Amino acid sequence: MKLSRFKLKIGNRELTLIITIALIYVFMCFAKGELFYARSNIEAIFSNLSYDLLLACGMTFVIILGGVDLSVGAVLALSGIIATLMAQSGIPTGVAVLAALAFGLAIGCFNGLLIAKVHVAPFVATLGSMSICRGMCYVLTSGYFVANLPEAYLNIARGSFLFIPNKILISVLIMVALAILSVNFRPLKSMYYVGANGRAAFLSGISSDLVKIIGYGISGLMAGIAAVLMTGSLGMGHASYGLSFEMKAISAAVIGGANMAGGEGSFLGTALGVILVALVNNVFIMFNGSPNWSGAISGIMLIVAVAIDVIRNKIRERRTA
Repeated sequence: MKLSRFKLKIGNRELTLIITIALIYVFMCFAKGELFYARSNIEAIFSNLSYDLLLACGMTFVIILGGVDLSVGAVLALSGIIATLMAQSGIPTGVAVLAALAFGLAIGCFNGLLIAKVHVAPFVATLGSMSICRGMCYVLTSGYFVANLPEAYLNIARGSFLFIPNKILISVLIMVALAILSVNFRPLKSMYYVGANGRAAFLSGISSDLVKIIGYGISGLMAGIAAVLMTGSLGMGHASYGLSFEMKAISAAVIGGANMAGGEGSFLGTALGVILVALVNNVFIMFNGSPNWSGAISGIMLIVAVAIDVIRNKIRERRTA
């Protein structure tokens, strides 16, 4: 049953995304030639993709639960500032990294508690956390960069293994691990049931509140990991990091097949959605478009993906009727 379900998913949204990405790649190879498929350009696409992939994976869990997390960009920025301030002051790199991850996890769990126990709407809870975290970024740094970081901290993201940059390798391995756990680890597998019908999941013995806290906790943890990779790669922390990253994460997850109503989501689809969004942005820049349009492009792709899902759901309902 698991195998057939996996094949069905591969045969629908994921296959469509793979074909779309392949067509865009072939078109750009002919249109821009070596300027597009040069190693430097491909590396540029995938270097930023590593942060987006982590945030999108965390967002996938949240959307499967029928929620949304608007705080991931601000959590990324504040987690990065915490880590870089600690590393800059001479605190061991391992401790600084763990502090960033713990903070991201704590904020995510706090969001989950507000939503599950206090019954605050996900939009309101995470919007509030976003405002608090972004404000704290400026309080701690006064808008200045946190630089002069130790080499050990920088090497976490700048190093490589078998010619693969660490930040890409780390993000892909985490995505694969989450994909495996989502179908084999009961608390994560239960998210699909909670998102599809929380009341029925509760009556069947699933702790819906705990599952929601875990889901939002993972989202915050992914933001903490992305923060370490981003600040290590750029060599500094700053309060402006992560702006509009939540939009890209939501877009990638929804494009990849996550249903905003909850109960549906695919990590392979999310990964392909991240690649598609990054590729489309790169194509736009290749044709002399301004990089400032990145957020608008993500928003347009999100609206198109949601509209397609609404149309497909209506067609499915008519066929069922």
